[in-house]
Amino acid sequence: MVSSKAFLAFSLKCLASFVTIQLSSCSVAAAATVLPAGNLEGSADAAMRINKMTDKLGPQLSQGALVYLSGSDKFDILTERWQLFAPPTFIAVVVPRCERDVQLTIQLANWFGLPWLAISGHHGSINSLGTFKLGIQISMESFNDINLSADGRTARIGGGTLSKKITDTLWAKGKQTVTGACECTSLVGPMLGGGHGWLQGRNGLSADQLIEARVVLPNGQLVTVSEHSEYRDLFWALKGAGHNFGVVIEVKYKVYDVSNNGGRDWTYANLIFKQDKLEAVFGLVNKITNNGEGDVAYIDFVWFQRVAEIDAKLPVVSVYMLYQGTPQKAQNYIDMYKALGPANITIVKTDYTQISSLTGNGNDGIACVHGEYSALRFPTGFKTYNLTTNRKLFNKFADITSQQPAFANSFFLFEDYSTRGVSAVDADSTAFPDRFNHHLISPVIIYFDSSLNDQAVQAGQELRKIALEGKSGPLNAYVNYAHGDESEEDWYGHEKWRIQRLKSLKKKYDPDNKLVYYAPIKA
Repeated sequence: MVSSKAFLAFSLKCLASFVTIQLSSCSVAAAATVLPAGNLEGSADAAMRINKMTDKLGPQLSQGALVYLSGSDKFDILTERWQLFAPPTFIAVVVPRCERDVQLTIQLANWFGLPWLAISGHHGSINSLGTFKLGIQISMESFNDINLSADGRTARIGGGTLSKKITDTLWAKGKQTVTGACECTSLVGPMLGGGHGWLQGRNGLSADQLIEARVVLPNGQLVTVSEHSEYRDLFWALKGAGHNFGVVIEVKYKVYDVSNNGGRDWTYANLIFKQDKLEAVFGLVNKITNNGEGDVAYIDFVWFQRVAEIDAKLPVVSVYMLYQGTPQKAQNYIDMYKALGPANITIVKTDYTQISSLTGNGNDGIACVHGEYSALRFPTGFKTYNLTTNRKLFNKFADITSQQPAFANSFFLFEDYSTRGVSAVDADSTAFPDRFNHHLISPVIIYFDSSLNDQAVQAGQELRKIALEGKSGPLNAYVNYAHGDESEEDWYGHEKWRIQRLKSLKKKYDPDNKLVYYAPIKA
């Protein structure tokens, strides 16, 4: 048996090793947290509180659960983020093994007045994360099981499971489901904000696949949430604004037969154009996507980026085209782009497990590099592309990346998924507010010197201002890409009833505003 003091000392000395506590079991029903006498919530000494908190927590954790304090190598690895802008700051990491560990951690952290934040894929660049100071990271990496149901129509997936594992595990069983495009994000993180993905044209958003969730509320209570449970109001909120309401331990999630969902073959084509073809490229995208009514098998990403081998002076217009089918079936679309005169063409026959990597969203791509750069996004949505606006965006992007060479690795991303499956879902049935825009766009300002933070924010805001001038209606900022300067309405919808309902639910489920670090709704 390991004492709590020995546990803490050992976790600091043996930095890279796992420390286990063998005093309770994950199979034991959740017991009341043993709280110390007195209340240290008002103490200004966070270090003292974290030591006392972990001293009490350690003996109550299940076998295999871990605690790391600031200063250890493992702590540094577990708290390293995808990008460096506005990071939360932690003084301890708890790696729970079961639901009860999460409950205990939250209850004790609340009692000691310490903030806490659950982390899976370490993504997110919203500036509100930077308001999290001197708290506890609950690392969800142990919640990564994937269990397919007997009928093959659903799977139970752990709240810390990353997208690549889900894709590969299901693919091996002839199944697939909607995840985000990026392989190193969790399923649950993007899902809580809606969750765009490759398969949304057929099946809807990630949030639309949710059937049931096991959730630890901000007070430490564990509940099962579904459309038919007593928490059906929370079920609505989880699907689009879920970062505000609890820690998702596990989801029951829809899955699909590959053979009945477009087949095993995919085609990838990368066509790079010089800037003089910009209007022709976006005109063709408008034609193919047809205001969301286009072919559900067709997807494209268009990038403004600097590729010196193609054009040494100006950014290029790079098209990543995906088609759920063989190159022969995709050839009609490829020919349309070829007719515009690309400077470079690459075509690959592939399958679903490889498309994220091919588009730069794989574990081997820039989207999954951790701890090296800052990446700021300023999203909005378009129903259709305004070619004049897109030219203005290009010109401004070219100026920004020319005048500040430190931003030369930046890009402007136009995501053109099919939206037929998204718009088929009743817009009022989930908290996700934007089922009417067909194009998700955002500049991504990348740089390595934190002294450029203010310049990067200004550049992103200037680009988004141009984008908004070229569309009708208010800003719709996809919350998973949000910078943090947007309003609650920009994130969660401009219909008054949406914000009123979310605020009411916040008062019900998080009256003390424990979860206010990601696009927060205030009670």
